[in-house]
Amino acid sequence: MAQNNILLNQYRTAPAVQQRNSIGLNAWAGATAIIPIPGTKPEADWVRARIVAERIPQMIDTYTQRTLGYFLQDPATVTNIWEFLAFNDEATEVSLSSQVESMIAAFMPRFSAIDVTQQQVTDWYTNNGFPNEVEALGAKTGAEARRGVTQ
Repeated sequence: MAQNNILLNQYRTAPAVQQRNSIGLNAWAGATAIIPIPGTKPEADWVRARIVAERIPQMIDTYTQRTLGYFLQDPATVTNIWEFLAFNDEATEVSLSSQVESMIAAFMPRFSAIDVTQQQVTDWYTNNGFPNEVEALGAKTGAEARRGVTQ
C-alpha cells in the first residue's frame, strides 16, 4: 500500500494524537473495568482485557505510547492522517473519537494477549475465587500427592 511514511511518522509525536488516544484508551478502560465479574469462570481473553483495563488509568502515558503502533496499523489512520495530526472542529473530533474507539476494540485483544501473561491470568482467577481445574476437580496438588495426603 502506497502511503506517506514521513507524514505517518509524525503520528507518533503529534500532541493531538497523544491526547486523543490517551482519552480513548482511558474511556475503553473505564467501560471495561466496570463490567461485573461473571458468576462463572470467565474466558482468559476476558480476564486479560480486565487486567489491562485496570492498569491503563495508572499508567496512561505508558499505554498511550505502547499502543501507537496498533493505531498506525489501522487503515482509518492512514486514510485520515491529516485529521488525526491536527486539532479539529467539534464534528471532526467526534468522528475521530468514534474511529479511535473502533480501533481500540479491534486491537485490544491482540495487545492484551501480549501484555498479560498466563501466570497473571491464573493469579487473577485465584484472587477472584475461581479455582483452577485441578482444584475444581478435587484432585491432589503435587505437594499433597508427595506427602500422601488423602481426600
